Amino acid sequence: MIKTNPLAADPMASKYWDPVTASLTESKNTYADKMASGFFKTYLGGDVVLDIGFRGGRADAVPILRNAIGIELDYPGYDGRRLPFDANSVDTVYSSHCLEHIADYAGALMDWMRVLKIGGFIVVVVPHMYLYERKTHPPSQWNRDHKRFYSPARLLREFEESLPLSTFRVCHLRENWNPNFNYQSDLTKHASGPYEIEAVVKKIE
Repeated sequence: MIKTNPLAADPMASKYWDPVTASLTESKNTYADKMASGFFKTYLGGDVVLDIGFRGGRADAVPILRNAIGIELDYPGYDGRRLPFDANSVDTVYSSHCLEHIADYAGALMDWMRVLKIGGFIVVVVPHMYLYERKTHPPSQWNRDHKRFYSPARLLREFEESLPLSTFRVCHLRENWNPNFNYQSDLTKHASGPYEIEAVVKKIE
């Protein structure tokens, strides 16, 4: 029996990081699952992908895919509020563990939507307050810069508060967690995760 590599027929294969490099992304805990499930192919398959806040405090971090453009405050022309990209020019805006650090979340989401093409996606990943923080209100004992704590409902509410409801549709909402891990076992220890909420919205007008 001839064994085949499932990635050989995947048009996204050249955009994936190897396992070692993937461990330097903000989505290291779910990277392999995103490859196998077709998540990357479905939502990050376009030519222009932005990864907002990709470093997460790590100097050696890399954007989510090989072709993704990593955006931090030192990106040329970026002032932390308005992305230096034309309207309707980006296929996907990806942001993992960044939105909770942004005080003006509405301004951020509006600008991400501005640069997005019709039919493009905003992919947001944030810590789950019941899995990561394991309490309902700031301050965080793990990261004092977290401005807000998130449940799935809270994350969707921020999209609804920030964007005209006629402009987007929710394509995907998932709690990333490990059923073999007891998140409540010791509240004095950092959760080993995954411990996040993953949401995707599609721009429709």
